[in-house]
Amino acid sequence: MLELRGVKARLGAFQLGPVDLTVDVKYLVIMGPNGAGKTSLLKATAGLLRADGSIVLDGVDISKLPPERRNIAYVPQSYALFDHMTVFSNIEFGLRMRGVPREDRRKIVVDIARRLGIEDLLQRKPSQLSGGQKQRVALARALAVRPRLLLLDEPMSGLDPDIREIALSLLRELPDEYGVSVIHVTHDREEAYSLGDKVAVMYSGRIVEVGAPDDVFRRPRHVVTAKIVGLQILSLDGGCFGVRPEDVVIGSGRFKARVLKTSRSLKGTKVLLDISGQQIWAYFDGRTDDEVEVDFRELVPLDC
Repeated sequence: MLELRGVKARLGAFQLGPVDLTVDVKYLVIMGPNGAGKTSLLKATAGLLRADGSIVLDGVDISKLPPERRNIAYVPQSYALFDHMTVFSNIEFGLRMRGVPREDRRKIVVDIARRLGIEDLLQRKPSQLSGGQKQRVALARALAVRPRLLLLDEPMSGLDPDIREIALSLLRELPDEYGVSVIHVTHDREEAYSLGDKVAVMYSGRIVEVGAPDDVFRRPRHVVTAKIVGLQILSLDGGCFGVRPEDVVIGSGRFKARVLKTSRSLKGTKVLLDISGQQIWAYFDGRTDDEVEVDFRELVPLDC
């Protein structure tokens, strides 16, 4: 289990934290927009960014330990592979730095390469690899040192759509396959919902909400979370609500709306509506008048 207690850092004009977060699941996804501080939080946890506060891993305060003694592996968004080294040398790098004997290193590298399906790539250089292959090599290098915690910074960002599902399947299996807890940073909603045992929402340097994926995505409490997971914000009858475009019913209802524009989408015609000066999108198959009546299948109450 990982506990972050009052973790904070200053990076120029940006303030990270204070962050209080308990990671008591196998796979935690931290989701938020660019600039929210997600990468900075990973680096502070790994010891790559100096931060105040306490970082406790499995009951041991590691806040003052250097990165190499924290038993944490960090995989950056770029994968940070050594271009002049073979895949084999990249994977064994951390083992060599820890003084693991050569034959033991070879056995570990071959075993983890086989398990990740990259045993036929061991003599290649990173420049000869696809994005998905680089991801597996970076994971192999991180996992070879048998960390207690694995930090993944946007690991899907460089992958083509046709291999994303394969990569998602691989990431889902990491905790059980390697006995490691994972913290995964992303701004992708589908990725967060698919992978996380829990999802933490980060905004402007702070964690604003933590919960099970269904709670965070379907029943968010905070307006910031609602916006991040794709809800539109409406003030109706003195209350603040979130609504999805597919939950807006056009053609009958208790609210009057004005149609501002329409556009095509894979889900049908998308309509921009003005309701008492508030603009929201809805889906509608058919033709609409300039003025329409609307209602809602579901409204999510929010703390605005």
